[in-house]
Amino acid sequence: MTSSANSTRNATLALLVATVLWGCGFTWAKAAGETVNQHTGGGHGSPLGPIWVLAIRFFMAAGLWLIVFPSARRGWSVALVGRCVLLGATLTLPMVLQHLGLDRTNEATSAFLTSLTILFVPLVMTLVLRKPPPAMIWGGVILAAAGIWIMTGAAASGLGAGEWLSIGCAAGFSINIIAVDKWITPENAMPATAGQFFVLAIFCAITCLIFPHGVESFAPARVASLFAHREVWLNIMLMAIFVSMGAFGLQFQFQPRIDPSRAALLYLAEPIFASVYAWIAAGRGMTSRAMLGAGIILAANALVEVLQARRHQTAVVPLID
Repeated sequence: MTSSANSTRNATLALLVATVLWGCGFTWAKAAGETVNQHTGGGHGSPLGPIWVLAIRFFMAAGLWLIVFPSARRGWSVALVGRCVLLGATLTLPMVLQHLGLDRTNEATSAFLTSLTILFVPLVMTLVLRKPPPAMIWGGVILAAAGIWIMTGAAASGLGAGEWLSIGCAAGFSINIIAVDKWITPENAMPATAGQFFVLAIFCAITCLIFPHGVESFAPARVASLFAHREVWLNIMLMAIFVSMGAFGLQFQFQPRIDPSRAALLYLAEPIFASVYAWIAAGRGMTSRAMLGAGIILAANALVEVLQARRHQTAVVPLID
């Protein structure tokens, strides 16, 4: 196997681990956001709780990233700061939309609709960047789209505010995936990760200030009182370490090594892991219809994996005169 094929395989495995961590994060984020709203007076459905959790979580993740990884403290430049601001902005919008949608629907539906990123990535690449993905990817896209449709039950139940916010999140994540592919390199991945985390946290903190109880929610005494609740401190710690540092760290490190459309296909496993974890941790199981859709999504990933593997094998077979 060539070094390129090895790199692709390692990146694939790393991004699958990231999807497991992201899947668990849906349950953690929902619990933390609801608890913050309950104890700040925001009430059910208030945007303050989810966005406050994002701000604290990513401030914590950024600080830990700089402490744990010395290489993240090196290689800074004005150009890199600019990239971090742009990348952080492309990450902030979908993260905010996702968490607002999650506060208005269940973990599984939010995760499933976030997976619509698979449709937006090749669309953006084709229409904006004039860079269509390989033909084999489109077969996986079509199959995956059918699986997502079945999993969400959209044809039967309709879409509410939470569902539309999740779809907007998917569109936003498609832009972030392409931005990561364009601006993150193996050389700048470590400092750029910390930079994006700080930018996202700052944007979210500023956004919180415009909501009722937002200013007082960052007062030291209020922060301490919120962290006295297990649903807040434990879930934020889990998200900061395993989702922000773990999943996003793996994404920024390994996604640039593979095609962004292929990365989006791998991320389709996220709703499956989110559903399984929500069932284990919160007792919210999947219907038979959702499990059918999950199977189709897995088939889409497997199809592209097999086709890509055959393509690499064909490329390295020497010609015999």
